[in-house]
This record gives sequence, structure tokens and C-alpha cells, in this order.
Amino acid sequence: MSLWDDLKQKAVQANPEMAEKAALALSRAKELAVEASHKAAPVLKEATEKTSAFARENTPIVKAQAIKAFEDAKAHRAQLQERAKSDKAARDELIRTMYDITVTPEEENFLDDGFRHLHHELRFFAVTGQVLDTQKRANTHLSASHSHSASNGGYMLGGYGSMGGSAHASMHVSSYTTTEHEFWVRLGDGSEACFGFSDSSIQMRTGQWLTLVFVHPAETTNGLLCAIYNHASKAYQAVMSPAAINNRFGLHTEQPGFFNKKEVMATRTRLMNELDRRLALIGQHVAIHNQVPEP
Repeated sequence: MSLWDDLKQKAVQANPEMAEKAALALSRAKELAVEASHKAAPVLKEATEKTSAFARENTPIVKAQAIKAFEDAKAHRAQLQERAKSDKAARDELIRTMYDITVTPEEENFLDDGFRHLHHELRFFAVTGQVLDTQKRANTHLSASHSHSASNGGYMLGGYGSMGGSAHASMHVSSYTTTEHEFWVRLGDGSEACFGFSDSSIQMRTGQWLTLVFVHPAETTNGLLCAIYNHASKAYQAVMSPAAINNRFGLHTEQPGFFNKKEVMATRTRLMNELDRRLALIGQHVAIHNQVPEP
């Protein structure tokens, strides 16, 4: 018997009548709590239903407001871009606000808001599909280098002497291994597509659902795979780093010189940070909106 049980037993023995009244009071309190919960249930249910109905009624309004804000911001950026051609203040404002996002990842049209850097613009889109097959294979690459050196030596003394020479050749062979990841996905329309990339630690299994994120310049429609969200593991991983995206699409290729080194490096750093931030927000968006069928 615990110390607490021993104390309760002694209290009952000391005053049985008081203990009985306390037990009755506790029992009545439990009954009242159950009764109150039963009475509250219909009220809570009604409140929940009213809240849900309100949300359903206002969803179109919220969507319309988000679309209007997006279109207004788009028109403002177009005007600012035109003014920036001859107005330094407008150009400074354009550069300051070029990474601004009008909508949040929770909005359905989040991917419609492009990523802008100076006069470049990238767009993103996402497709969801189920993994049919996935394979990784290692490839070993060999390289060789060859060097050749020669040296001469000798002496001359009083018109007599000797000359000599030597030659030395060497070859160096090195190797490195890359991992190629190839996988097949069945998309929502029933079609199948194969994707692949190199040197990646992205994990997936047959049967899992993935959302594939693609990036492309605004003036084209062909995108490159840049990120993958695994709906089973909740893992979101980049296939292309911000630096790789910048190199592939030439967003900022200016090289720092003696006079502009600080400005160029600051601009490039800001670009890398904002690209990384946008990819992270896209991951939040696809996790919310790219739902997969129930098993």
C-alpha cells in the first residue's frame, strides 16, 4: 500500500461520515460534468457547422481577393519596369521589390507568381505522380594525365668536355564515381514519364507518390526538374541548387571587377538567398495543394 492510500484509509477510519459525503460529492460532480458535456455537444457541433459554412461561403471571395491582388501587383510591376528604363528612382524601386511575392503558399495560384531577377523571370510548375520503378547505378569515370620532362647537363674546360641529357616521362591515372538515379512515374492523366539526375541522395520507393517541381524561363514552356516532394516521407529535396539554377538560366552572370566587386557579390548573394527561399515556399505549397489519392 502506498503512503497516499494509507493516509486515505486513516482519514476514512477517523471520520467515516465525512468520507462518505466527500465520495457522494465527487460522484455528483462527475455526473454534472457528463451532463454538461452532453448539453455542450450540440452547441459545439452547431458552431463548427456554422464556421465551416462561413468558410465555404467566403472561399470564393478570398480567392477573388487574392487573384485581384496578384493582378494589381503584376500591373504595377509592368508599369515600374517601363518607368525604370529612364527613371533611376523607378529602377531602384524595381530592384528593391523584384523578389516580392503577392500571394502566400497557401493560395492555389502561388506558382503563378514568377521569380524575377533584373530583366529575367523564371516560372515554376508542379506535377504529381506515382513511382512505378526506381533504379540507381554507379558509373566509374577514368582520367589520365601525361607529363614529359627533359634536362641537359655537362661541362667544358679548356676546349674539352662532355655534354649529357636525360628525359623523364610519367602518367597519372585517377577515377571518380557518380550515381545516376532514374525513375518512372505514372502521372495524373495516366501517362508515364521517365526522369533522371546524377549525384543525388533523394530517396523513393515504388508505389510512393511524388510531386515534381519544374523551373523554366517565362518565355518558354519546357521546364527542368528542380525539386521533389515525397508525400509518403514528407521529404522535400532540391534536385538543382540555387547556384545551379543561376548557372543554367544565366540570371546573374556579371563578374566582379575592381570597382564593382562589392555590389556584384552582394547582388549574387541576395539572388542565392531569395532563390533558396522561393524553393522552400514552393515545397510548402505543393505539400498543401498537390494531394494524392487515398490508398
